Amino acid sequence: MKNTKDIILNQVFLLRMATISQLSEILAISEISVRHHLMSLEAEGIIASTEERHGVGRPRFVYHLTEKGFQNVPTNYIKLSDQALTTMKRFLGTDNLLELFQQIGRDFAEIYANSINSEDPEEKLEKFASNLTQDGFIFSWTRSGEKYTLTTHHCPFHYLGQNHPEVCTINHALLESLIKHSISRDTSILRGDVACTYTYEVQDGK
Repeated sequence: MKNTKDIILNQVFLLRMATISQLSEILAISEISVRHHLMSLEAEGIIASTEERHGVGRPRFVYHLTEKGFQNVPTNYIKLSDQALTTMKRFLGTDNLLELFQQIGRDFAEIYANSINSEDPEEKLEKFASNLTQDGFIFSWTRSGEKYTLTTHHCPFHYLGQNHPEVCTINHALLESLIKHSISRDTSILRGDVACTYTYEVQDGK
């Protein structure tokens, strides 16, 4: 039988982003107990936390798995997906596989874009960041002058990408389609960087 800390770890994995109150309600244990186990997991580098504002009052902490954390949860789905990609590559060839991944990224982008009404580029980026983070990308963006930097702190495709780097095409195509702008990748988790970063420049805010 799993201990409480392992159960909390699995719940954070399933929720992607979890608060202490969420975990307390789901597991029917006190928030003090949840906080104790989260602090232990955070000290081990298995989870990390970010502050999130939610109306009036103090911001709350939201917890998510780190790269190390993803290695501590069941990963049979990775083995199955890895084999599926190996077979697809053999049947389709690398070029066709890349084209398929690009289309997957564009299709994802269309789903996100359909839920956003604002035409303001930075308001759209904020909404994109929220939606992508909820789906496991842990995404943020910054602006310096006319240069924008998009950062994926964790990518759901990371482990598949170790044997199939072509899968990164999904993320690239997704972001380009979302912002409707060509981007260049400057850093990559697969190359040993702490995050994947992409940059692009605009003129007159466009």
